[in-house]
Amino acid sequence: MVTSLKHKGFVEVTSRGITKKVKLSNNLHAAKLKAILQKRSYMPLPQLLQGSGIQVLAVLSTGKADLARLMDESQISEATLRRYIRKFKKHAMMLYHNKEYELPQDLVDIREFLKDYCSYFAVSTLQEISPQARFITSHGFEFLFASDSEVKQPNIRPTGLTAISGTIPLMLAENHYFYSMRDLSNEEIAAHAIAADPHSKRNLTYVILYILKTKPDNDLFLKISSQYGIAHISKSMLYLLDTWKQPEEKFMPSPSYIKQKAEEYNIKWQE
Repeated sequence: MVTSLKHKGFVEVTSRGITKKVKLSNNLHAAKLKAILQKRSYMPLPQLLQGSGIQVLAVLSTGKADLARLMDESQISEATLRRYIRKFKKHAMMLYHNKEYELPQDLVDIREFLKDYCSYFAVSTLQEISPQARFITSHGFEFLFASDSEVKQPNIRPTGLTAISGTIPLMLAENHYFYSMRDLSNEEIAAHAIAADPHSKRNLTYVILYILKTKPDNDLFLKISSQYGIAHISKSMLYLLDTWKQPEEKFMPSPSYIKQKAEEYNIKWQE
């Protein structure tokens, strides 16, 4: 148990002779969990935050999710998922509205703990995958990262501009990957390209071309974008394509430049 807690960044272990001392680590998620357990001692959190339960909550820490998304991103069976849903509802840790589940607003401390813990997991896992890789952002227990060299390992999926280059030939300075056990949609690949560098005119140009080429579901694209905190940029991109007018953001490419690049790549566009 101590070894597991150490690996997850909750405790530190020091040795002196045959004596070993275990103490709470200085990591943010460890300190926040301690505060939560003290503040919410009336809740059976040790049972609710273990095993598959924390995988479900980690998905909800990124935003609302329907049953299909919870199953897909947590990678647990429907029977197990429904069992945890009943537990969370019983202890007021989950709300259900318009066919979507979410964390209650008063559980801000638990949401922040989950985000910090998922980020710690991502950085630790990435060190094992490739010490030279650059962590970008976590998404529950999944995460986005960049690497100068090619990475081929189980559960590592090309995404962002790396995946887009399979549709639109691009010269890339680095590769973008997503640690996940599931396949990625075009909408998620586009969102990852934005999240990797939200204010890069080059990135946004190729995402817009990718949208013109693949014609993704705009509602799904915006929903995924909101999970990464980039919905305002995605809305501006769709506004540009809908009106062919220059968005307010100075880092957005101009409509004329998009048309020029679309012609270069033989991508059809319409005003």
